[in-house]
Amino acid sequence: MKRAHRKVHTRIWTILGLLLPLVFFTILAMRQSPPADRPAVLIEAPAESSGEASQ
Repeated sequence: MKRAHRKVHTRIWTILGLLLPLVFFTILAMRQSPPADRPAVLIEAPAESSGEASQ
């Protein structure tokens, strides 16, 4: 393998190694729906225990 070919190969893989994760995380960030579009999750009050409520 010639030296120039090795340099080009190294540069291409370095660029791909930096660019691909950046593109991947950008796509993930863009796909997230804003909080207004998410369904509401109801949080119920804890059930009262029978011993404490009667006093």
